Amino acid sequence: MAVVGLIGSIIAVITVLYRVVQGGRTPQLRALGIGVVFSFAASLVRIPGVSALLVVGGVDLTWPVENIVGMLCNYFMLCCMYFTVEEPAAAARQTRRHLTALLCAGAILVFLFSLAPHSREFDFGPHGRYTAGGRPDVVVGPIAWLILAVYLVYPLQDLARVSLRWARKAASVRWLSLALGTYSLCVSIAAIVQFHVIAYQVALLVPGLAPFPWPEASVEGPPLAVAGFGSLVGLCATGVYSVLMTSPWLRPVREMLHRIQLWWQCYAVCCRLYALWSTLWRALPSVALSPARSRAADLLRLRATWNLHRRIIELNDFLQAFRRHVDADVGDLAETLARERGLTGGDAAALVDAVVLAVGREAYLAGRPMPGSVVDVVGRRSEVGGLAHEARHWLRVSALFFGSPIVAEASAVDAQVRRRGRG
Repeated sequence: MAVVGLIGSIIAVITVLYRVVQGGRTPQLRALGIGVVFSFAASLVRIPGVSALLVVGGVDLTWPVENIVGMLCNYFMLCCMYFTVEEPAAAARQTRRHLTALLCAGAILVFLFSLAPHSREFDFGPHGRYTAGGRPDVVVGPIAWLILAVYLVYPLQDLARVSLRWARKAASVRWLSLALGTYSLCVSIAAIVQFHVIAYQVALLVPGLAPFPWPEASVEGPPLAVAGFGSLVGLCATGVYSVLMTSPWLRPVREMLHRIQLWWQCYAVCCRLYALWSTLWRALPSVALSPARSRAADLLRLRATWNLHRRIIELNDFLQAFRRHVDADVGDLAETLARERGLTGGDAAALVDAVVLAVGREAYLAGRPMPGSVVDVVGRRSEVGGLAHEARHWLRVSALFFGSPIVAEASAVDAQVRRRGRG
């Protein structure tokens, strides 16, 4: 996991620093760049070859270095969030408040570590109390862990709250909103773990309380690993996407990805419209040009944009053909029922089209005579747009054709109208 974290940190460092060098020298980007550098350093500390370098004069400095570097990483990530979502003056106040807490907590932790630097309390190895469990050999160890956990709850909950707030503001940018939501969730997991740390140290420090029978690492290690990995994935995804979308060198890649995205969207919509198209085609096969005989054959048609154009044209042809068998009163009644259910604009027009297709198909198959006054489907459309607009309209029609209770009762409505005409 340490190696994965190191790789993720390297990607984050490269991408964010690239954005800074490229010209994005804003306070939030500078803070983000420093934060990912500290994240990289925190991932580096646990690598065996590097941790051996932190043994100075027989004292292993891994515990204070890792914790101080992690605290600095959280601080600069908070700075990035605050400068993004707050006004500059408010962001400056918040960052000064967190900096004061960071300096105080860091000074206390370094002082407590200096009192017992050889204690197993500060050993992350297999013989340390964090991994092996047991009672503390010195009282300053649980005190240091307790102060660290109490401090970390403060910036972590703030970091989760502010990043979630940013994710909501960035809802229109799906990749950024998702990355920030993932980061907020992972930071929340890390904050919750600190309550276990607090309870564990209290059980060790308060006389009369039995210590927990399990080592801290067995409970805290897995969720912290998941939280660290998830936050790095979110950060790397943001950085990689940012570079991909802004680098002039990667413009051909962006254009290729855009073409692939458009192809996939057209292909997916065409597949989703197959059920409606095939139902209408079986009733009136003469409308379709070189139709696919099965869903499997339809899936193998890879000219997505052309196929979607063809499918929408044929659906409109089906609508024009079947509307000749639908009385105008049926369209008016369907529109009234749509308004009663709160449907307006394009949704109401889609419902009328679905009713016309259902009633007209049934009337055509039954061989009923054409009514004197037929329903007008074009006049009810608020607008007729391009391919994307037509695709959205026909997806709504398809969903209503198979799932709306109004369409399910269309035959009864038509029978009522015909009885009224005979009367």
